[in-house]
Amino acid sequence: MTQGNPFNSNEELFPIMEMRGVGAISIIALLLLGSTLAVNEAFASKDPRAIGTHPPIHIKKSGSPSPVGLSPLQIGHAYGFDLLSCYGTSSCGSGQTIAIVDPYDDPNIESDLATFSAQYGLPPCTTANGCFTKATPQGLPNSDTVWALEESLDVEWAHAMAPGAKIILVEAQDSLLGSLLSAVDYAASQPNVNQVSMSWVANEFPGESFSDYHFNVAGVSFIASSGDSGTGVAYPAASPYVVSVGGTTLNVDGSGNVQSETAWSGSGGGVSSQESAQSYQTGFNSNSGRGVPDVSYDGDPNTGVSIYDSFGSTEGWNQVGGTSVGAPQWAAITAIVNSGGGQLSSASFGTNTAFYNAATGPAYSANYRDITSGNNGNCGTICNAGPNYDFVTGLGSPLTNNLIPYLQPPDFTITANPSSLTINSGSSGSSTITVTSINGFSGTVSLSSSTGSSLDVSSLTVSSGGTATATLTITNPASSGTYTVTGTSGTLTHSADVTVTVLTVPSTPQNLQTTSGNAQVSLSWSAPSNNGGSAITSYNIYRSTSSGTETLLATIGNVLSYTDTAVTNGQTYFYKVTAVNSVGESSQSNEASATPAAIPSAPQNLVAFPGNAKVGLTWSAPSSNGGSAITGYGVYRGTLPGGEGTTPIATITGTSYTDSGLTNGQTYYYKVTAINSVGESSSSNEASATPQLPALSVSVTTDKPVYSKGSASITVTVTNSTSAPISGASVTLTVKAPNGNTSQSTGTTINGQVTFSYHLTKPGTYTASATANKSGYLSGSGSTTFIET
Repeated sequence: MTQGNPFNSNEELFPIMEMRGVGAISIIALLLLGSTLAVNEAFASKDPRAIGTHPPIHIKKSGSPSPVGLSPLQIGHAYGFDLLSCYGTSSCGSGQTIAIVDPYDDPNIESDLATFSAQYGLPPCTTANGCFTKATPQGLPNSDTVWALEESLDVEWAHAMAPGAKIILVEAQDSLLGSLLSAVDYAASQPNVNQVSMSWVANEFPGESFSDYHFNVAGVSFIASSGDSGTGVAYPAASPYVVSVGGTTLNVDGSGNVQSETAWSGSGGGVSSQESAQSYQTGFNSNSGRGVPDVSYDGDPNTGVSIYDSFGSTEGWNQVGGTSVGAPQWAAITAIVNSGGGQLSSASFGTNTAFYNAATGPAYSANYRDITSGNNGNCGTICNAGPNYDFVTGLGSPLTNNLIPYLQPPDFTITANPSSLTINSGSSGSSTITVTSINGFSGTVSLSSSTGSSLDVSSLTVSSGGTATATLTITNPASSGTYTVTGTSGTLTHSADVTVTVLTVPSTPQNLQTTSGNAQVSLSWSAPSNNGGSAITSYNIYRSTSSGTETLLATIGNVLSYTDTAVTNGQTYFYKVTAVNSVGESSQSNEASATPAAIPSAPQNLVAFPGNAKVGLTWSAPSSNGGSAITGYGVYRGTLPGGEGTTPIATITGTSYTDSGLTNGQTYYYKVTAINSVGESSSSNEASATPQLPALSVSVTTDKPVYSKGSASITVTVTNSTSAPISGASVTLTVKAPNGNTSQSTGTTINGQVTFSYHLTKPGTYTASATANKSGYLSGSGSTTFIET
């Protein structure tokens, strides 16, 4: 075997080979010597777990910035995937998980898968959406660029052909057979893993059949590449429990129409020297040894497929081939079979038995493309492809549009159209129930439905490939829910659900509130907590002038407020609101009331009168209270005419007010407003006053008006403005005699009076004048006259 640079797109294609753990003997050196026997001898005394493996992958073009190689669309058409009803959707392989076992770590595998999926319009397959998982049960391995290329091929093309299947990539610690078989055991034990893809090969070795138990697992199919070195058998493809995939040269046009498919010269195959032929190869392989491969798939790098790999020197788009192309895609085929009711299992050779049974009689040409030309060496018949089974391409390549249904048991589906109904409360609805034959099912399907529903027939008879229908009726459902129709035929049972949404009137509008204004009432409320399943279309406003007797006033749109302007100030109104949807009208909301009103007219007849450091105010109530009781008056003050300002000095409830703490001698100006529930009136007339000290009132009296001689008794009385006597006032009395002479005397009042005695000297008229002073009062004066004869 000639060893070359696998990454040089201008060179002849060579297999990438990596073997480790052989001890002192170099496997690469033995291969360069051309001695397969030497390799086997090197292993003969070794634990099989120490055997090295290599990836059967070849690169035709590498590192391209744009896709190169066959696309999923071309491969899908060439092998009939595009004729499957699930093709290109998440239905193909749904409910299944494909396990891919490879050694070493590819740190970029998830992002590379995302790039590949986006390029070819595949559903995203990520850790986040639960589609992709990378498992490292032996610990995180070292990364390896060669194996990373293999992992990209396996993961991307398994997803391309079965986009509905989940993928778990199990990375072994290294490429030794023992590590990989341990990873296989882990993969087969994971939930929903019913197929395991293995794109790695080791030369056969004595006692290899003792390792076959790894693949004898119930419910799991194992698919392996047959190898890329031409004639010769590799392990684990040689295990009779494993489906071995050989390679072809697939020539297609741009749409994937097959021009030719022949055996690829690199396809591994032959008769095993270690494994016995099993009964499923009876009639296909007359040798006592197991024949390899079982089936084939495109493998020639010259007709290779497109992959994206960003880890290593091949970063970008690559065209690759090898029997590694076929293993993950045959795993995808088994996933689609199993998702449709198939039960492929390698236990007791079940999967291979199913594949070989599909190649018997007339079914052969429908299920497989028999590869009849080409070879993988110069060893005679065993190296040549020919009619029916051969040791280069096995049974041939899949025609999946026939093979997959063939491998699935006859079954039926049951669907409902529509699968959801919207029904008004008190009404009915119906859905068409269709039973469809799949995989050749024919027979009678008994039907039953949930309580509260009925079917027009109790069973349907379906012919192979046909359909039959029934009508499900749901009458007056009490509430929304799901109704199930179940179809049963023998052991087969399927069901379809019809989701029913029952529309009711809305619940009650909430939190109705009113705000009164001048000849209007504003209403606001909250929407119902439940619209009954149908959008609110309008609200009804109800009104009355007495509680509990509201009648319809107005219907408005889907808004949460309304202003009633047909009202009279001073009249109390009562309101309720209802919500309306397509079904009808809700119950009434809480009751709310309001009394519309205007602001009062202005207070009248404002009068101000001064006092000592204060001003007293009085006024009359407004002529109109605006329809709402007067709740107060605002008193405004200024020191200039019109300067009362906008902030009241006091708000009171009565019609009088005393403004205290003022400065005597300062003139103050006043206005008053009236207040009700609506607002504040305009201002009253302006009034002003100047506060000052109180004045003393003085009166002078004599004991008699006429005297003949002797003395006159003169009394000075001092009072305040209310005639109350003032004690302690200083009084100065001046008497003017008839001749003009004057005399003066002083005294202090006691209980408001002080008395003076005056000696008369001449006849004539006398004038007695008195002045009174006291702190806190303005001075006062008074006088009187008397006569001496």
